[in-house]
Amino acid sequence: MVQLSMGMVLSDDRSGSSSFDRWILQARTGTLGNDGIARLAQTLAASGARLKSRDRSADLASTGGPGSISTIWGPAVLVAMGSPVAKLGVPGRPAGGIDVLMQIDGYRSDLDRRAAEEVLDQCGYVHLLAGTGFAPMDAAMFAYRQQAGAQHIPALAIASLVSKKIATGTLNAGLEVRAGPHGNFGADRIAAVTNARQYCQVADLLGLRGVCFITDGTLFQQPYLGRGEALLALSLLLEGREDDWLGQHVRECEQWCGTLVNGERPSRRAVAQAILDNIAAQGGDANSLHQRAAIVASDHRRTVTSTIAGTVHFNPGALRQAIIAARRPDSAGTFDDSAGLILLARPGSRVSHGQPLVSVRCEDAVSTQLLRDVVAAIMINQIEPASDAKDAAGVEVIGV
Repeated sequence: MVQLSMGMVLSDDRSGSSSFDRWILQARTGTLGNDGIARLAQTLAASGARLKSRDRSADLASTGGPGSISTIWGPAVLVAMGSPVAKLGVPGRPAGGIDVLMQIDGYRSDLDRRAAEEVLDQCGYVHLLAGTGFAPMDAAMFAYRQQAGAQHIPALAIASLVSKKIATGTLNAGLEVRAGPHGNFGADRIAAVTNARQYCQVADLLGLRGVCFITDGTLFQQPYLGRGEALLALSLLLEGREDDWLGQHVRECEQWCGTLVNGERPSRRAVAQAILDNIAAQGGDANSLHQRAAIVASDHRRTVTSTIAGTVHFNPGALRQAIIAARRPDSAGTFDDSAGLILLARPGSRVSHGQPLVSVRCEDAVSTQLLRDVVAAIMINQIEPASDAKDAAGVEVIGV
C-alpha cells in the first residue's frame, strides 16, 4: 500500500479502479489542490521506469483534439535547437504523436529504459508510449478516465501530463492548450488560461518549468485530420511540399519552441534530419513513411462539395467524432488508421457552389455514415460576416 498526502491510499488491486475513483471524485469536487495534483503526478510517474534528466531537456505536449501536429513537429524543432527530447505519450483522438509515428513500418514505441537512453544518446530524441515500461499507472488511469467520462477534468489532465515529464526527466515542459468544448483544459479561453496557470504552478512545485501556449481549439490550425493524414502532412513537410495553411501552423510551432527554450528558429533541413534520425534510431523505415503517405493520399476517393455559395465553417468536435466512429477499434500494440479527412477549404473562407470542402478516406462499409457525419459538421453562412473571420494565429503564452 502507498499512502498519499491527500488522504488517499493506492489500492493493491490490479486495475487500480478504486484509487482512480477516489482521485476522480476529488478532482470533480475541486478538493485535489496543487499539492495533491503534484503528488498524484509523482505517483503515476513512479509506477514505471524513469529516464535521467539532461541539460536543456524539453518537450511540447498538447491537450488533444483535431487539427494540430505540434506534438510531431515540435519535438524535432526542439532537438534542432539543441534541446534533448524524451517524449512519452498516449494514443490521440483522432491522432496523437505516438500513434501517428506507429504507422511507420518498424517504428518501436515500447523501448525499455536502457534502450531509450541509448536512443537519446544517439540522436537526442526518443518518442515512447506510456504503458508497461514507463508510467503504466498513468496509461491505465487515462484509459479508465475515458471509460468513466472523466477525460476532460483539468486537474487529472494536469497530473497525467506532468507525470510524463517526471518519468522522462524533462525540465522544460511546454504545453499547447487548445481551448474549446472538446478539450480537457476548459471549454473557453478564460477556463483554459486558469487551468494553464495551474499546470505551470504544479510544474513549479516539482522543479519543472511549465510554459503554456493557449490556442483556439474551435479552429483548425492545419487541414490534415487523422493518423494517416498527419503522416501525410509530415511527409509533405519533409519534402518541402506543404501548402500555406500547413506551413503557417509549423511556423507557429517553431515560435512556441523558441519561446520554450529561448532558441533561434532552426533550418527546415535540421528539423527534418531530427525526425529522420529518430525514425531510424527507433527501428523505423523513412521510406515507409513516404510510401504510407502516398497510399493515404490515393485512398481519398470521396469528396464533400458545397451546394451553395457562402462562408464555410467546420465543427471540430463533430469531425473528430466522425473519424473515431468510422475507424476500427485499436487492438493491443497497434493503432488503426482506416479513416481520415483533409479539409480542402479554409474555415472562414468564401466558397462557391460545387467547390470541394472535405476529402474523405474510409472503408466502403462506413462511407455513407461518415459522409453524412461530415456534411452535418459543415456550416455555410450565406450572409457576409461583419468583420474578417478570425484565424488560429492569436496565441496567449502562460508561464513566461
